[in-house]
Amino acid sequence: MFPTLVSSPVVQIGPVMDLRLFRLFRGLVFGLCCLTLTASLSSAWWTEVPAELQQRQQQLLTAYDKARAAVVGVSDGMGVGSGVIVSSDGYVLTASHVVEGGRRRFRRSGGGDPAVIILMPDGTQYRAEILGRNADADAALLRITEPPRGEGGFPHVKMGRTAQTSPGQWCFALGHPGGYRKDREAPLRVGRVLSVGSRTVVSDCAILLGDSGGPLFDLDGQVIGIHSMITSLIIENRHVAIDVFTSDWDRLLAGERWGELRAADNNLAATDFFGVELKWQDFVPTVSEVRAAAPAEKAGIRSGDVLLGVGDGRIADRLDLGTTLALLESNQAVRVRVLRDGVETELSLTTGTKPEGAVREGGRREDAEAEEDDEQRQQEIMEQLSDNRRIGPNEKRDTRVLKLYESLALEHREGVVAIRDNGPLLCLGTVITEDGYILTKASELSNALRPEIVFPKGGRAPVRELARDYSFDLALLKADGVSLKPAQFRESPATVGELALIQDPRGRPSIPTVISVRAHEMENSRRAFLGIKPATAENGVRISEIIPGGAAERNGLKADDLILSVGGRDVQTAEQLIVRVRDFQPGDRVGVQFMRGEKIQSMEIVLTPRFTNENPLLPLYDSLETRGQFASVHAGGFPRVLQIDADVYPSKVGGPLLDLQGQALGLVIARADRYPTYAIPADSILEVYRRLRAEADAAAQSVPAAKP
Repeated sequence: MFPTLVSSPVVQIGPVMDLRLFRLFRGLVFGLCCLTLTASLSSAWWTEVPAELQQRQQQLLTAYDKARAAVVGVSDGMGVGSGVIVSSDGYVLTASHVVEGGRRRFRRSGGGDPAVIILMPDGTQYRAEILGRNADADAALLRITEPPRGEGGFPHVKMGRTAQTSPGQWCFALGHPGGYRKDREAPLRVGRVLSVGSRTVVSDCAILLGDSGGPLFDLDGQVIGIHSMITSLIIENRHVAIDVFTSDWDRLLAGERWGELRAADNNLAATDFFGVELKWQDFVPTVSEVRAAAPAEKAGIRSGDVLLGVGDGRIADRLDLGTTLALLESNQAVRVRVLRDGVETELSLTTGTKPEGAVREGGRREDAEAEEDDEQRQQEIMEQLSDNRRIGPNEKRDTRVLKLYESLALEHREGVVAIRDNGPLLCLGTVITEDGYILTKASELSNALRPEIVFPKGGRAPVRELARDYSFDLALLKADGVSLKPAQFRESPATVGELALIQDPRGRPSIPTVISVRAHEMENSRRAFLGIKPATAENGVRISEIIPGGAAERNGLKADDLILSVGGRDVQTAEQLIVRVRDFQPGDRVGVQFMRGEKIQSMEIVLTPRFTNENPLLPLYDSLETRGQFASVHAGGFPRVLQIDADVYPSKVGGPLLDLQGQALGLVIARADRYPTYAIPADSILEVYRRLRAEADAAAQSVPAAKP
């Protein structure tokens, strides 16, 4: 018995039917999957979407389509960053630190700059040379030295203007997070500009290591920034302002190299070189204290002033201000612009003596005040990392933005439920059928005592787990005696650039997001995993750590158990164990012999795909202290996923991913790092449901009837 797929723009689970009919119908659905997003946009429902969302969607798709071919990988033989081509004859913008020759291992014969290879989206490679670098701003200009292998020159995009960029403006990022991959186009991320300086643009487009040097675009498809640096906070994504390249173009073209990259706030503003304490909120620095007799006091700066700029430039954030001050000399006259009582005022300031001896490597001071500043910054970071953090007025999650999604979210709110265990929220669930079948993230239910679902409109019901798919990390739950309204699954596949929405436990709009990468198989999905961290011991392999949700935990292996053999073959080192396990496939049943205390025991274990994030690009997302708090433990190895750019917390996964019509594109399954988050596509969700439902029905039929 299997679910029915309704022949309409919506795939909805209904009564069960014969497998042969299901397979025939599934072939019809496959044919319908050729429908494109453009067809969806032209249908009648599009008039019901707010005009602002319609415009944003259409602008994004148009801009993305013309921009993506110009986004490239930049390799020096040691690592791969990103870049963007801005002319038909092959000029490439990137970040200075991507091609910083002084710390590179592979260099041209005879010394000089490292050899640079440009990697096109289709895998074609071109040699390139480094021209100029402005390390103060983290900007570099490259030139491809080979002719294009096709007509019409290199694909390229236009450079925009930072001076015409404003906080709150919508933008999108492309690049190669985690490194260039030929089998994956540059992932798309959408956000808003949060702050604009003369040297730096800050956005909430989530970038990662490997994105460095990639482009930030406006919705006209023009480059407004080049990815530079990030912090642990999802809203702190720094980009080199495009006007840096425009103003320095002649110097960069001539091959000049200058400046120093500063990757930490030197807090010079608080020293007697300048003389103010600042309170930052939404990237706006307000003067909280003016040092007595310091340059700021002499210039007439007051507590409550908003610092707008120093010299000729605007200030984007702490690091931008620190770099601006670091480039000034002692006793230098400079103009300072402040906002006082709503009026912009220009003041004349003469800097003090720069405290060179009080600055340590990386630009930060070594004194008690610096430690206090560090504590304040740490407190701000922890507040921003919390699940209920304050949302800034220019973020893509601002209440005014969420209001545009409110109607579609609330109309389809009954397709999502909260799953709790005696109070605490475990995760969300997606309603599959009217009679109470629900799919959710299986690993978040581990150790739950009395799970129950809580409905968006109030009320609750106990649930029981019927079956589990360890590859997709999905559990099938059943609530008895209820009448629910299922999520509506869309037949046509999700398209890169399609705007989408994640709901909160009450079905309200929570996180606007975008399809970053089309549905694909994850590279670890075929790699078997025992679910432990092994360590070589004297007589075998000791389990140093049990990974939550893995095969080892599920079957009762414990930390400090000594593994003696896997699949009937002895293991003596951790490396040998890893090789043995790799000989199997996820889903294989494998015999494991181990010693606990002085007793040798054996068991059979069903292996899973390798579901952990092996190389988190930020330690915050995989440390023992924070494991499972900011990123999902079961974060990879999925047989088929969509990639999205939402910063969803592990306790908020499991619900549907909605398109602008309120139809489910899939089920949100995991956050892997600062970015990305994954969703299981709608067609895979239906296949998993069908299989788990069949397993559950078979299990129920095999239970002997109770004796009268």
